[in-house]
Amino acid sequence: MKFTLPILATAVALTALPAISQELVLSIGSRGYGPAVERNLERFKEVNPDVSIEWNKVSDVPGETRKLYVTSLTAKSPTPDLLAVDVIWAGEFAQRGWLEPLNGLLDDETIAAFNPSLLDAATVDGEVHALPLYADGIHFFYRTDLLEKYGLEVPQTWEEVLAASQTITEGEGNPQLYGFVSMWAKIEGLFMNWLAFTNGNGGGFYDAGGNVAVNSEANIEATQFMVDLLHEHRMTPDSILNARPDDARTLFQQGRAAFLMVQDFVHAPLSAENSPVAGKFDFTRVPYFEGHEDANSTTMGGWFLGINPNSENKEAAAEFLAHFTAKEQQLAAAVEDNRAPTIPSVYEDESMGSNDVLAKFGGNYDFGVVRPSAGSGSKYPRVSEIMQLEITNALHRQKPVEEALNDAQEQIEALLAE
Repeated sequence: MKFTLPILATAVALTALPAISQELVLSIGSRGYGPAVERNLERFKEVNPDVSIEWNKVSDVPGETRKLYVTSLTAKSPTPDLLAVDVIWAGEFAQRGWLEPLNGLLDDETIAAFNPSLLDAATVDGEVHALPLYADGIHFFYRTDLLEKYGLEVPQTWEEVLAASQTITEGEGNPQLYGFVSMWAKIEGLFMNWLAFTNGNGGGFYDAGGNVAVNSEANIEATQFMVDLLHEHRMTPDSILNARPDDARTLFQQGRAAFLMVQDFVHAPLSAENSPVAGKFDFTRVPYFEGHEDANSTTMGGWFLGINPNSENKEAAAEFLAHFTAKEQQLAAAVEDNRAPTIPSVYEDESMGSNDVLAKFGGNYDFGVVRPSAGSGSKYPRVSEIMQLEITNALHRQKPVEEALNDAQEQIEALLAE
C-alpha cells in the first residue's frame, strides 16, 4: 500500500526540506497501533504530496518482526526508513548502531514532551534513539465491593494491601479466596513485578549512580515481602508461581482474589457484560512501601518509532516521525482507538474526558519505571533470564532472598563486564 504524503511543518531543528519528491518506508504491524496508522498516513497525505510513504505491514508477533529487523539492519539496508520497536529492543538497537540518534534531528522541546521514564528506555550515551508511540504497564486492580463491605480504603502501600487482604480473607472465611494474585511464573512479567516491588521500596535495578544494585538492602526487603506474602501470610495461592497474566486475571474475574496486579489489557475482559466482577472492581497505581510515596513503581512497556541510520532520507523521516507521534495524533489514537498516549499532556486534554479509564492509566504512568534494557543493550535478554531465575529461586525458597540476589548481582556484573 502506498500513500502520497506531505511533509508537515513540525518542530525539527534542521532547515526546511527541498521541494522534491522523496520516498519513505514505514515498518509497523497492522494491529499494534490499529486504525491510527492508516488515519495518520491519510492526514499527512492531505497536506503535502511531496513524500510517498510505503507502509510495510510487518508481523504483529514481536519475535518475527525482530528477526526481520536484525537481518535488514545487519545488512545495512536503507529500508525501512522508520521502524516500530518494542520497548526492550530500543536500547539494544541503539547500542548496536541500528537506530539513528534523534537529538540532532528533532529539537529538545519535541523530545522533552514525552514521558521521561519511557524515554529512558531509548536513551543511550545521553542521546534519544526512538520516540515512544504508545504505552502499557502494570496496574493494581481491586474489588470495590469487598473494600466497601469491610469499610476499607483503597490501599496505597503494600503494608495496607497486606492488612486489607487479611481482613477480607478472614472475614469471608472462604478457603478459595485469596488476598492477592499476579504473574509470578518464570517469565518477563515476573521481572516486571520485581521492579514494581523494589522500586516501590526505594530500590530498583540500578542505584542513584547508575550502578547495578540488584542485591541492595531495599531490594532484599521488597523481595522478602513477596516471599512472605506467599509462604508466611498465605495471601496468594501456590499457583501464583506458575501464573501468567491471563491466569491471574481469570482468578480475579472468578471472584477468587481481592487484589490483582497485571498489565492494563485485563480491564476489558474484567468489565465485560458477562464478567462476574463487572461493576465490582477498579484500579489504582501500583502500591509502594511506607515512606516511599513518590516511588516510580508502575513498570511500563510499549512500542517506539525510530529511524534507520542507513536511511537515505533521514530529514524526511524525522519530519514524519514528529508528525506520527505528535500530540494531535496521540490524542486521536486515545479517543478513537483506546491507545495509551506517551505524551503526558495528552491526558489533560478535555477530549480525554470521554475515556476516564485511559486517563486514569495515564496518571499511573506518571509513576512509571522501565526495564533496564537501555543500559544492558544486547545483553538484556540474558539479564532478564538471570533475574527471572534468581527471583524464582527466592520465591520457591530454594535460596534465601539475600543469597538469590547476591547470585544475580554477581552473574549480571560478570555478564556486563564481558
